[in-house]
Amino acid sequence: MKKLLTTILAMIILTSLALAQGGKDEQELIKLDKDWSAAIERGDRDALNRLIADDFTADGGTENKAQYIERTLKNAKADVASGDLKNYAVTPSAYSVKFKGGEMAVMTHVNKETGSYKGQSFTDYRKSLHVWMKRGGRWQVVASEGAPFTEEEVLLQLENDWGMAARNKDKVWFERTFAEEYTSIGSSGKMRNKTEDIAEIMSSSDTLTTDEASDMKARVYGDAAVVTGRLHMVGKDKDGSFDRNYYWTDTFVKRDGRWQVVASQSTLVKPETTAKK
Repeated sequence: MKKLLTTILAMIILTSLALAQGGKDEQELIKLDKDWSAAIERGDRDALNRLIADDFTADGGTENKAQYIERTLKNAKADVASGDLKNYAVTPSAYSVKFKGGEMAVMTHVNKETGSYKGQSFTDYRKSLHVWMKRGGRWQVVASEGAPFTEEEVLLQLENDWGMAARNKDKVWFERTFAEEYTSIGSSGKMRNKTEDIAEIMSSSDTLTTDEASDMKARVYGDAAVVTGRLHMVGKDKDGSFDRNYYWTDTFVKRDGRWQVVASQSTLVKPETTAKK
């Protein structure tokens, strides 16, 4: 029995050390990915040469390290020189890092790109996949692929951003994303316009422990779209604790290259009850 307990304890310690090392490497890789973007922004060729492996490939293997660095820096410099691109910013999120042994990792994440081009503001989303290898004790990227979101993916991302904006009381996000003619119908049946709905969100004193969207589906019809889903909310309001489920439908239109919400409707799902015999 003593030998068995010793073996189990050793296994727990080894597993804990592996998890700790994996967590440390994951944070290092996320930092390196952000350093990569910063190096491009400031035109730092030396930093890119350190981060990118000599056998690096991109764009389905059609671009090598030298070609990638040259193209990326040239494009970044051209955008700055022309003055067409202003207030450009990249916000990465949704990082996922999967390790293959101790010296290989596959990273995926989302980049949100914002700014204005030739006076027209934009918000774009791209998904990225990178393969990293640990060589000589340091991580380098050996392969990279990226693609813009489909329209359906953009809409689903906007729904996720909506929830985050509500939690952070980000009034600017709502002012930009709600169309001027926006209307909402809540589960009580009350209708609100854009100003009223934003005011309601900003003044809410509800605290949430669960705010989870699921079963989301986006359907695009040219420059119009409908997104449906389910929302589970647990928390406290002025009346006490609550645990609620809603079905919702949001209607979007695309104007000047970006999606805006024109209507939103939610329905409270009442718990099922067992009929008395």
